[in-house]
Amino acid sequence: MPKVVFTRNNPASRNIAEELLKISPGIEIEDFGEGNERDVLDVPTNYKTDCIIVLSSHKSVKPRPMLTVHHPGNWGSADYGGESRTLNSAYGSLMKEIFIGMKKYAEKEGLEWEITIEADHHGPTGKVPIIFAEIGSSEKEWKNKKAAKVVALAVRDVLEKKVEYPCFFAVGGGHYQDKICRILEDTEWCVGHILPKYRIKDLDEEMFKQAVEKNTEKIEKVMVDKECNRWQKDKIGQFCKKYGLEIEEY
Repeated sequence: MPKVVFTRNNPASRNIAEELLKISPGIEIEDFGEGNERDVLDVPTNYKTDCIIVLSSHKSVKPRPMLTVHHPGNWGSADYGGESRTLNSAYGSLMKEIFIGMKKYAEKEGLEWEITIEADHHGPTGKVPIIFAEIGSSEKEWKNKKAAKVVALAVRDVLEKKVEYPCFFAVGGGHYQDKICRILEDTEWCVGHILPKYRIKDLDEEMFKQAVEKNTEKIEKVMVDKECNRWQKDKIGQFCKKYGLEIEEY
């Protein structure tokens, strides 16, 4: 069963945890920030579990009401925790379920916010799969009880069932992955790691290998945004050929 963690030092993290305990009073949630000044990105990575779900806030350059979910990992330098050029292990099936749950419960609760999946970014980077479930993007939204309830319900649901979907590694798009969101909504597929278009220049064989191997599910194919240029597609194609992976445009 996934391990749910939060820190009371972060208002969004604390509010989601409070709502989750209201919904499921007997649930086990660990406050990794209790008694110290740990930030939400300082979550320990040594829990004995199949996945760590971090209840978190989301920040953006242009703050707006949104719910986000993503895997951590650094395609380049480790500016916000973790190790440079290191991806954490991904759990695509659970991330898909949390995303779908957020969409479902937002509609039920009348929360008309943007709900999206982000490309891999920031730390921590360890061995256990980690998923961040977040409220964005400013203090006003972090304190929103309805948003916290929606995230809590989505997280509650993944603790009660075991699912596994066929999985792909995604390449292209921006930080917010609207096209990938539609694929997850409309098909049986889930996504593991996501390499945005602006990071393709940093990709080498070692990083490609991490993206393919650091997953709970087997990666069945690599999906590349058709908006990528020919050089970018050829680069990905060469790695796919070496690793015997099908490549498909979306």
